[in-house]
Amino acid sequence: MNANAVEITLEQGILSITGQREKDVSEKDVQGVRIERPNGRFHRRFSLPDTIDSTEVRAAGKNGVLQIVIPKPPKAQPRRIQVTADT
Repeated sequence: MNANAVEITLEQGILSITGQREKDVSEKDVQGVRIERPNGRFHRRFSLPDTIDSTEVRAAGKNGVLQIVIPKPPKAQPRRIQVTADT
């Protein structure tokens, strides 16, 4: 499926994937791991936790596979604070 035929939006913690899958005659011998719709319009919605970093979400399509990366922000790490001598 063409990556341009997919629209991905993230709004208020809801990730929506919408698109149009056209039937391709060259796909008749291809077996999919999971094909929800062989052709036609599709729409999926996922509720994401508040802990994601929504500014860093990215997507890529290659060989008919859509990959969406949803990173978590790094956790605050303890840091050592140096004590200085009062002169």
